[in-house]
Amino acid sequence: METKIANTAQETAISAGVENKPDKYAADTMMRYHTTLALIDGLVEDGCFTQSDRRKAYTIINRKYGLSSDSIFAETA
Repeated sequence: METKIANTAQETAISAGVENKPDKYAADTMMRYHTTLALIDGLVEDGCFTQSDRRKAYTIINRKYGLSSDSIFAETA
């Protein structure tokens, strides 16, 4: 008689939310963060954004990337 080996678990042991949660201090995340800030800086230099817009955008981007305003990694305008 043969023993059947099969996975009987209903779902994975590690939830997808925990498994796929990116590290906010990972190198690629920080590179995307600084690239986004550079784009905002370019819009300010071109005159499309004011300094006030820049501060608002930085706050939104910091929140998006999960960086608090007192983080050593967060840029402030």
